[in-house]
Amino acid sequence: MINRILILIILPVFLQAQTSELFIPVNMAKAFKAGSRSFSGAPGEGYWQNKPSYKMNLDFNPQTSILTGEEDVNYVNNSPDTLKQIVFTMLGDIYKKDNYNHDWNLPRNLTHDGIVLKNIEVDGIKWELDSKNIRRSGTNMFLKLDKPLAPNSKMNFKINWQYEFPLNAVIRAGNYGDSTFMIAYYYPKIAVYDDIDGWDKHNYTGFGEFYGEVADYDVNITVPGDFKVWATGELQNPDKVLSPEYLKRWNDAHIPGKTINIIKKDEVEKRDVTLPDEKLTWHYKAKHVADFSFGTSNRFRWDAKSIIVDNETGRQTFLCTAYARDRQFYPRVIDLLDTVLTNYSTHIPGVPYQYLSMKIFNGNAGMEFAMMCNDAEGDWRGTVGLTYHEVGHSYFPFTVITNERKYAWMDEGWATFFPNFYIKDHLNKNNPFNYFQSRMKRYYSIAGKDIEVPEMILVDLLRLRAPYRQASYNKSFLAYYYLYDYLGEEKFLKAFRGYIKRWIGKHPIPYDFFFSMNDLSGENLDWYWQNWFFDFGYGDLGLSLQNKNTLLVKNIGHLALPVRIKITYKDGHNINISYNMKIWKNANNMLTVPLKNPEDIQKIELGADWIIDVDNSNNVLEF
Repeated sequence: MINRILILIILPVFLQAQTSELFIPVNMAKAFKAGSRSFSGAPGEGYWQNKPSYKMNLDFNPQTSILTGEEDVNYVNNSPDTLKQIVFTMLGDIYKKDNYNHDWNLPRNLTHDGIVLKNIEVDGIKWELDSKNIRRSGTNMFLKLDKPLAPNSKMNFKINWQYEFPLNAVIRAGNYGDSTFMIAYYYPKIAVYDDIDGWDKHNYTGFGEFYGEVADYDVNITVPGDFKVWATGELQNPDKVLSPEYLKRWNDAHIPGKTINIIKKDEVEKRDVTLPDEKLTWHYKAKHVADFSFGTSNRFRWDAKSIIVDNETGRQTFLCTAYARDRQFYPRVIDLLDTVLTNYSTHIPGVPYQYLSMKIFNGNAGMEFAMMCNDAEGDWRGTVGLTYHEVGHSYFPFTVITNERKYAWMDEGWATFFPNFYIKDHLNKNNPFNYFQSRMKRYYSIAGKDIEVPEMILVDLLRLRAPYRQASYNKSFLAYYYLYDYLGEEKFLKAFRGYIKRWIGKHPIPYDFFFSMNDLSGENLDWYWQNWFFDFGYGDLGLSLQNKNTLLVKNIGHLALPVRIKITYKDGHNINISYNMKIWKNANNMLTVPLKNPEDIQKIELGADWIIDVDNSNNVLEF
């Protein structure tokens, strides 16, 4: 009997050790034990997510830059836990006067009272705003429930609030002047409650961006009659806001293959684009999305078209670009957006775009939102790169709902990786731009320095911009690229697409990605995850001779990289030697290479222009 008990105690530990060689933190290990996660990388049989639904009425006054809102939120607790409090994410409180917890250089004259609450009702009961059951801290609001929310039950919240977008308050969204506003981070939003941390209580400080619960939105947005609204989701009442001529153009733009200039350059300030009412209400709906935002202006051009993003089902997506009248390159962006989504849907990543609309709003930023981007305009190369990057976020974190607050590399790395395959196709061949080399250059800025940290360090702990950008964008891009090179495109895409499809609309953690890639590629890649994501290391290989017959390649930076060696002989011929990066799994950072006819060798060269190497002064031996 004692032996059986010992076996039962030891067996789970043994199975876990057999399944993964990686360190798994306690809070995450509990999820695997509970069955909400699995060591295959797929959601466990016990996986769950809570579900909010929002009905909002928003009234925006461009003259005062004040948005007044009311929301009716139904929240379903699908978790096995009884919730004693509800946490709301108040992202707009990054501008709150008493909130000094941010990573941006925020002038104090732009701060204000944050999201100003006017009314809160919980299940029909009005709460006093000075109640001890309401607590605000950083960018969170905590509602302590007198009657806890049991599993498999729901609760209703009605909240009225007001929020100001002062001029030049432009962290990712805001007031750009000239009647141009990107409205985001503006409403009380129920935080994610998950199987890893419970409530997401991370404060929004400027770097770590999204972690949203998938929700349904039904939103009415009231603006002055000459303003237009581009928002997450689909416009439900075009006939109630657009005059007949422009309504026809809007309808024509839904016919696949036709690019329609809904508002042309010389029509920007025409009052007859919209119906003549003093105020108009634009009604949008969006299902199964992680957030809701909108842009508005009375000075924008508007292009639109519809494309087929899923050839198997014939599913269409409605594309819109809204931009300032005199932009040089934006008239080309609607067709660029078509190409971007077609590339993403059919090649890399090769999963059809999931939503029924996609819009690019020409604010003054480079920022992704659900079914939207808020993009500035630079030169054409910059416009292409920004479009590919921000639209790439439609997959991460808005199709696969990753937690950017903790692991920004799970989305920023992919949004940086995808453009590598496409940007060259949009540029003048007489003025070439090497995207990969530009990313390598950024990586080199702090590679190997004491300020560089592994990707698995939480975003909250990366309060300096340089290590945050390195881990989230630069090094993760390279990690994905070298994995792509190692596995080969076919195997890589099979595994990567499988990971996406497993986690559409769900909340993967890093281990779900690692284990999915292991499982779907048919290869245990734990050695690679450990080296590139957990350990300190940088790209630096060097050459030396062990003796006249043996070449040494030393992995000085301890980062697993492919090895390329070119040996040139005195008679002019050369040979090339290649090793994939798995050579470093058990090589103890030293690789020996036998030399053939060493007395006839003239030169030995190490590396290639796509392999990072912080110090290439030791990459050539001449004889």
